[in-house]
Amino acid sequence: MSPGEWGRLPVWQSQEPNMEAQTPSTIQLNDSVVFTRTLSSGELHHFYFAAGGSSIHKRADPFQLVKRELPVYLTLTSCTQPTPPSNFQGVIPSLELFLSNSSDTTLPGPSRGMRVNDTHPGRIAWTSNANEIWIGVVAPTLNNNWSGNWTYEIAISTTQWMHPLFIPRGKDDKNTPWMTLDDTDSTNALFLTNPYTLSQAPNISVLLTSGVPKELSYSLCAAKPHQVPGYRTNITSTSRGPSEAQRQQVMVSNLNKDTSYTAYFLQQDGSRLGVGPPIPVQTKNDPNCQLIYNLEFCDQVAYSVPATGSDIWNITASYDAQAKALFQPFDRALSQFNCETTAYSLVRNCTDCYNDYKRWLCAVSIPRCTSPSLIDQMNHKPGPAVRRISGGEARNPWVDKQFEVNEWTEMLPCIDLCYRVVQSCPPFLQFFCPEGDLAWLQYGYWQTGTIETNKTLIDFNVNRPTCNRVGLNTSLLVISKASNPSLPSYVWPLVIGIVLFVVM
Repeated sequence: MSPGEWGRLPVWQSQEPNMEAQTPSTIQLNDSVVFTRTLSSGELHHFYFAAGGSSIHKRADPFQLVKRELPVYLTLTSCTQPTPPSNFQGVIPSLELFLSNSSDTTLPGPSRGMRVNDTHPGRIAWTSNANEIWIGVVAPTLNNNWSGNWTYEIAISTTQWMHPLFIPRGKDDKNTPWMTLDDTDSTNALFLTNPYTLSQAPNISVLLTSGVPKELSYSLCAAKPHQVPGYRTNITSTSRGPSEAQRQQVMVSNLNKDTSYTAYFLQQDGSRLGVGPPIPVQTKNDPNCQLIYNLEFCDQVAYSVPATGSDIWNITASYDAQAKALFQPFDRALSQFNCETTAYSLVRNCTDCYNDYKRWLCAVSIPRCTSPSLIDQMNHKPGPAVRRISGGEARNPWVDKQFEVNEWTEMLPCIDLCYRVVQSCPPFLQFFCPEGDLAWLQYGYWQTGTIETNKTLIDFNVNRPTCNRVGLNTSLLVISKASNPSLPSYVWPLVIGIVLFVVM
């Protein structure tokens, strides 16, 4: 039986909780209170919760009284788990949760009651309408070569999730907070949150961890003991992102070079602390990839760029100034078109043209620097679109002259940035995008999915992109999604120029 089927069970009989059906080993849970327990191999814990208590409400007939059904929100998060033998290579088994709504089954377990499946590793969640519930928590039976126990938190509430997990339910979900990774360099990581509408910014933080067991990766109580020491966070407000709404950006610094971490987005909501899904974070091994953000003109740029020197704000200002200078000829050309009175599209206007050209220009004049990896050299789909740069071969010659970076790897701009300029700008500007092999030399395609390399699963998504979108909403990357490229995602071009240009 699934959680959805539970809600279709017949209405329970009107009666007070059958306390005699409980055993001395059954623990009464209180509404909205987190309870912590330890469970050893093969052990079983039982709990009971009366959602409606002794409350009653009247039906149409004032003399007919029924017990009130209430929504209940049940969560169990595993905090620790046993340690397997040294030669163990499988997945450590998880705790199991069984439920019953019948006084005939007050000790649910593997042989009776409804099993609730894991929704995410380390966290079990269930919700429905109920007025009394019997709960069984079961630990798998292990052999003598294992050591340690499971510890877990269990909580039930009639008003809210006591272990909130922030995962948006689609692109139209405006209420669930979230955070994405912009980029890293060798010692820093930059994150961006969803927009907020309140006058005061939400109380957020980032938990940076290392070594959280994969079986417990969605459990906050499991992640906290694995917090890495010494990192610093700087939280500021920004309008950067797919919309001009206010967001928060988090700069995490003092990290180690070429190191893997896992980041968790945390947001305080009253007495509850909610957590987002785990975000893999990999710092770069190239110190000449340096993270820049808060640019005045190229305000959507928030990624690493090729640069030498330690004055990051001078590097930021230099890149921004040269992009702004390159933008001026286009700005003059667009000003010759009577945007106020001449319509050239039913869905686009000169403001769209201005913004899309600016985004494209920032992408090609401020290249995104990344670390080479084995994945880049393999014909994987999905996979990152990158090219290796030697001295004097940068897409923008100014980069070679200004910073003299000998060797670095560029993540190519998403081809959608080019097509949006063609779609958004007046025809008299005569923009066009490259096709075929030339497109593959200059642009990448936005791809999502999972690959396995060296027995490790790698997810390509908004936190690990395959091309540089420069803040463009992923829902607008339609050219990439509609394409089914047959060429490999890595290229080895020589010097290439900007194909999209203005014919004056």
